[in-house]
Amino acid sequence: MKIILTGATGFIGSEVVRFAILHPSITSVVVLSRRQFPIKDPKLTVVIQNDFLNYSESILEACAGAEACIWSLGVARSLSPEQNRKINLDYTINAAKSFTERLAPSLDNGKKFRFVYLSGMFTERDPNKSLWFMKKARLIRGEVETKLMELQEGNRESLLTYVARPGGVQAKNSLFPGLLQPWARAITVDDLAVKMLDTAINGHKSQTIEVDVLRDEGKALKKELEKGRKQNEASREGQRD
Repeated sequence: MKIILTGATGFIGSEVVRFAILHPSITSVVVLSRRQFPIKDPKLTVVIQNDFLNYSESILEACAGAEACIWSLGVARSLSPEQNRKINLDYTINAAKSFTERLAPSLDNGKKFRFVYLSGMFTERDPNKSLWFMKKARLIRGEVETKLMELQEGNRESLLTYVARPGGVQAKNSLFPGLLQPWARAITVDDLAVKMLDTAINGHKSQTIEVDVLRDEGKALKKELEKGRKQNEASREGQRD
């Protein structure tokens, strides 16, 4: 399976790349990035994308055959409201529309293109709701979620959109006790990455995936992948003998 990734140089995106390289179902990964990517692997193709509001024919050709996109590109609240909105909302929706229009129709056997969007736990879709903290950031992400769902509704035969809503994302070797993660609504970056990747591959029963589900299902998937890796290693060792 071929997938597209954005935000691959970030904390979460780089972990998605790592699992994509390891995952047996993934055969090709197209990383859309403004700069060259430090990781080298036969599965990876880095495509320099300087303008996420415009997708040239050469970029779309490099993405041809992709069945899903994991969108983890975003910016901090420190930017101006205009830049924040442009990067977080306009870039995301433009990509989803472009992939739906140009990539989805060429998929085999009536497959639907999957777009997995990295959102956040406190995202708010109701623009009229009173919010006490991070109001603009939460509302922008809420608008992105709403627009993605509207895009799916208008393209039922070709598009599936999913929203991942993690809470506090921790390093995979964090000292934060695992037993406290559910109480703190926290998740480790590897659990989040593997669950987002699985959603791109297999979809999910829920369009919006909250942090508790991301964490619990991510942990289970990680164990399955590790078990499979060990079985493959044992099989190779047996063949050598």
